[in-house]
Amino acid sequence: MEYFGMKAYDLSFIIPALNEQDSLPHVLKSIEEHTPEQLSYEIIVVDNGSTDDTVKLAKRHHAKVFVDPSLTIGGLRNLGVSHASAAILVFLDADILLTNQWKKNIPAVLEALKTNPMTVTGSRCGIGDNASWIERFWFKPLITEQSTYINSGHLITTSTLFERVGGFDSNVATGEDYLFSRSASDVNAVIENKPLLTVVHMGYPRTLRQFAQREIWHGVGDCGSIHSVLSSKVAIASFLFVMLHVVLAAIFICQIGLTYILAIAFLIVGACFASAIYKHRVKDIFSLFVVGCLYYVYYFSRFMSCLYARLFPDKILNRHR
Repeated sequence: MEYFGMKAYDLSFIIPALNEQDSLPHVLKSIEEHTPEQLSYEIIVVDNGSTDDTVKLAKRHHAKVFVDPSLTIGGLRNLGVSHASAAILVFLDADILLTNQWKKNIPAVLEALKTNPMTVTGSRCGIGDNASWIERFWFKPLITEQSTYINSGHLITTSTLFERVGGFDSNVATGEDYLFSRSASDVNAVIENKPLLTVVHMGYPRTLRQFAQREIWHGVGDCGSIHSVLSSKVAIASFLFVMLHVVLAAIFICQIGLTYILAIAFLIVGACFASAIYKHRVKDIFSLFVVGCLYYVYYFSRFMSCLYARLFPDKILNRHR
């Protein structure tokens, strides 16, 4: 199969990694098993300075490996693209598995990319058979969501578009996928989630602590500057959410009155439930309660992102995920 002229491969899989010896072999095996036979491909692993057997295992699966401990996640992906030989770029995280559904549906997606190379596609990452309650209630409902950006855990685009937008922003610790999609939109590219390109995320959080840590980390991309905070609806909502708790505490301490306490508490609970209904489209009371509670943790965690960004900027820039 030929796309956009003569290329050495049909697909370039680009996978950033840091100490992924437990998950990476499964990812590489899934690529080998679920890439259609008629497509040629290369695997490029860009390592962020692993101290385990990540590099050795990647080479064992015949991946091209490039190492740079100094780069952010966006910088790692850009490094991978600089060594890519295909017109189609498939960005995967080191804990994302391809599936039979991906194999079945990728040829049609590639034909669409041939017709319109100014496209960013891919899919939201699915959950495994032994998924935790957090994965079932929080992440599964988002799989079919159409959004303004594609998560770089499974993002597919063309080298044409990648060059047009200048790649990923290598100066941010997180949120590089959102910025990439926004840059693509600025040049009138199509942003399209393809749920039929099913992939499975092995690294979703399984406990509330892991969930909070994940959201703290992912939120730091919104807190790099006052402008980025003011440009993020989530950051603003999280700040207001925490401020409601400050007001509630002040009312309680000053003993202003039970009516005011109940009113503020109602706003806090209402914000969580409204978010669950709007974003997760919950349809039953039990799911509303569970997802609403997760939103309570979510908003506090996203607020903590800004504190983390201010207190530990060096740690942020030295982590790729």
